Amino acid sequence: MSKDIRYVEFPVGINRTYLDNVCYELDRETDTLTICSEGNFYSSLKKRAPDLINRFGLRKINILKKLSLFLSVVLFVTLILKIVSGDPASLLPLVSISGSLMFFVLASYLSEIENYCNIFRCKNCGRDFAYEEIKRPFVKIVSTYNKYEKTITSYLKCRYCNDEYIRTEIARQNSKSRSKKTDKNRKTCKGCGKDYSLVEYRYPDAHLEYHNIFRTIRHYKCVHCGYVEVRIKDDHIAISRV
Repeated sequence: MSKDIRYVEFPVGINRTYLDNVCYELDRETDTLTICSEGNFYSSLKKRAPDLINRFGLRKINILKKLSLFLSVVLFVTLILKIVSGDPASLLPLVSISGSLMFFVLASYLSEIENYCNIFRCKNCGRDFAYEEIKRPFVKIVSTYNKYEKTITSYLKCRYCNDEYIRTEIARQNSKSRSKKTDKNRKTCKGCGKDYSLVEYRYPDAHLEYHNIFRTIRHYKCVHCGYVEVRIKDDHIAISRV
């Protein structure tokens, strides 16, 4: 498993910054972080999705997705029970965690296929895979103390009837309601240079960003000068191509 780490810095007086064509904006009054960027075209699914749907049908894809998710949960529960029983000599925990991860990734991938089919079915003429993207989608992420929400706006046009469609969907929505203790893992502030003043002041945003990338966003703030740092880590799951 490899990983990529990015640091987004907000010195005092700076509430907006750009990094790798991504806009990061911080509302210091509410500690709301907004991330805006252009998304990727659905090029990776443009050929595979129609092939799989035509071969198996949407109903079988849906059944396989649910079955994969079920097996992932069963294997994960088996892993927990084996850990609790305390049998270190057994290979079952390793098999369980590998199988659970594999089936979860497969379920996520099949969900993307299913979602692609629904998105690109023309709302006007009803033909499958009729819409084509006429510009890159707009991705907006809003992270607060209590919520993490990602929306994607896609710009589509039917290649048969020329119907144009702007589609906005909530791609991910998580809740965070627990308070965060700030007395551990303190770091040196890059703004004022004081030791142990940079604290992780709220719970991180952690989720599966893509079917093979797990993303963790951590939020740090200096208790003295107000400097804010956002740490974004992407863990790439090494799996065989589905």
